[in-house]
Amino acid sequence: MLKITTDSFPFDLYYVQLYDRYRKVRTTIRRCISEYPYEDAYRDALCKLDAILTSVLVDKCVKTLAKSLKYDRRIFRRLRGILENEDQRSREVVEGRMSRFLSSLERKATTNKKYAPLVKQLKKFWGGLFYTYDHDCIPRTNNDMERFIWELRKKWKRMTGCTRVDEWIAFRAPTGIYMFNLIGCSPPLKELGFSVDLAEMLSSVSYESYRRCMEEYEGQKGDDRIRRRGNHDVEAVLTEIERLNRAVSMRE
Repeated sequence: MLKITTDSFPFDLYYVQLYDRYRKVRTTIRRCISEYPYEDAYRDALCKLDAILTSVLVDKCVKTLAKSLKYDRRIFRRLRGILENEDQRSREVVEGRMSRFLSSLERKATTNKKYAPLVKQLKKFWGGLFYTYDHDCIPRTNNDMERFIWELRKKWKRMTGCTRVDEWIAFRAPTGIYMFNLIGCSPPLKELGFSVDLAEMLSSVSYESYRRCMEEYEGQKGDDRIRRRGNHDVEAVLTEIERLNRAVSMRE
């Protein structure tokens, strides 16, 4: 009854909700005390719990902090509401809303320095905040990005049959990117003005360029084999490196 959990951190503040829950619980406890006519262990327990909750609720520092956090939460909810863009407005509308929000936040920062870091962060990343409202394929949040990467990994694993997806991505990422740029009813490459005819694209690459890329891939594979061996038994790898070094030194 006294505890509260939330899956929405940091958008819903755990301790602020807990503070409000304390107030509600204390109200119920005091009603129970006023209605309970007997002097026994049950009443004593209610009184002790009331005293514990009251010590928190009447604390001036706690009250001031809770009030401040609630105010900041309203500011943050406004920011989140603008970026969520539930009414599906255009980039220009979202950017205009954010500009007004940033102006109000800058005014607050002149009297309260705690808002200065948020102002600084918004200005720092301003140039990249609004691309998602022009292009649905760009994830808006970290969670959306992680979900996108998970879906991508699942597709690539299905395409290649390779269980070591990370290594496949490391060696074949350019090929995979081209494949995803070509598929669909409106491929990204086509929208950018490039040809999406596979034969034309393949013929535009010289054999020398192809061989050079393949040599780079093979070099990456060699480096990765050393890394995997090092992860398995680093002492053996270091011993092998020393042996090869001695062999080269003696030959020279």
